[in-house]
Amino acid sequence: MIVQWVLFLWFSPVLAHELNTSYTDIQIQPATSELTCTLLIDRTELESLFSLDVDGNGQISDDEVELMLEEIQAYFQNRVEIVFAGDTLGLAPLQPFTYDDGLGNTFVNFSFTAPLAQMAWELTLSLAFLEDFKPLHKNLVKVTCGAELVQAILTPGYTRETFAFGGETSVLRQSWQFVVLGIEHIFLGYDHILFLLALILIGGGFRNLVKIVTSFTVAHSLTLVLAALQIVMLPTRLVESVIALSIVYIAGENFFVKQNDQRWFITFVFGLMHGFGFASVLAELGLPTQGLVASLLSFNVGVEVGQIAIVSLAYPVILLIGRSDYRRQIVFGLSSIILIFGLIWFVERAFNLQVAAI
Repeated sequence: MIVQWVLFLWFSPVLAHELNTSYTDIQIQPATSELTCTLLIDRTELESLFSLDVDGNGQISDDEVELMLEEIQAYFQNRVEIVFAGDTLGLAPLQPFTYDDGLGNTFVNFSFTAPLAQMAWELTLSLAFLEDFKPLHKNLVKVTCGAELVQAILTPGYTRETFAFGGETSVLRQSWQFVVLGIEHIFLGYDHILFLLALILIGGGFRNLVKIVTSFTVAHSLTLVLAALQIVMLPTRLVESVIALSIVYIAGENFFVKQNDQRWFITFVFGLMHGFGFASVLAELGLPTQGLVASLLSFNVGVEVGQIAIVSLAYPVILLIGRSDYRRQIVFGLSSIILIFGLIWFVERAFNLQVAAI
């Protein structure tokens, strides 16, 4: 049965990007004093915001999407603000269009241009439209000025970011940027967080905790490097579905396992798949050619910093639960909640369905 599920996921249309993710690409051209801002939105995301079924027949055709494109573009134009050299730019829309990437994803491209009165070394971007998306939505932002690239992750709860650039980009500065991106990703990766919490929820000694965390770190670091360098690659849909299943498995195991002495091994196995999940973010943000290894390792360091912070905050609470007379009930209750989230994510990812607004 398990083999059948794996084969189904493998040969199903592959998601080329993370779920609940959109993209912003800002290009600054000093030679022509012009800025171009491009938004890439998955069509399924637009269907949750706009009534695209114009004829009301329960199906959305390409023609219906085309009819709504200009109206949708006006919506985004009014909710994107770029401040450059102290001035709020007037964004002029280009012709929107849709395209299929050949991997089961249909994107809508909305582009805007603006002239630059003068060059500056700081840009502030505000994406107010993110507030209308689901809480787990992420927008991966790239700002390019000449040969320099700066990046960030924005969310419905964090819609504004200031980007600094100019001059030569040092490896140290670039590495710090990827450390921050790694920290942001682990705190926004609710599936990774729940996996870690499920692992340590049944308690155990500090030595076992170190073994579990170390096992997870080694495993996901290995596949993160292999995938980011395109040595080993797996379909994103398969990866994200298995990550959801890892949460279901560990949460379900909490009902039967009383000790976590041997959990380091299953943690290593599932950690390999979580590493592919981390790598998908790097693939979408784009690793720089200069300082590639340093940026890759820095992103992993950021992930570890976020992971250690989460475990450090959770472990004292886990110890208190272990001393409680209601330990069994609390562990079962929390594991049930985590298991339900894992099941929802699995159904959404494996079958490309929207089960809940998360």
